[in-house]
Amino acid sequence: MLALVLAMLLCVALGVGVVGYVMIEARREGRGEFWTPEGEELIAGARRRGEQVRSRGEQLGRSAAQRTQALRERRRSASTAPSAQDDAPGEYPAAS
Repeated sequence: MLALVLAMLLCVALGVGVVGYVMIEARREGRGEFWTPEGEELIAGARRRGEQVRSRGEQLGRSAAQRTQALRERRRSASTAPSAQDDAPGEYPAAS
C-alpha cells in the first residue's frame, strides 16, 4: 500500500514538473496569454447569459412566492367561513 501511494505521489510530481516546464517555455515564446479573443468573448457571453438566467429565476421565485401567499390567504378566508372544516391551522383540507 505504501508503495502504491509513493508511486502515485511520484506520478503527480512528474506531471506537475512537465506542466510547469511547458508553461515556462510557452511564456518565453510569447504564448503566455491564456484565452484567445474568441475564448474571452465566449466566456463573456456565458457570464451575460448566466446573469440573465439568474435574474429570470429571481423573478419566477418572487411571482411563485406571491401566488403561494395569495393561495394561503384564500384558504384562510375559506376556513373562516361558516362551512369550515375542523382542520388545524396551516393544514390543507384533504382532497375528496
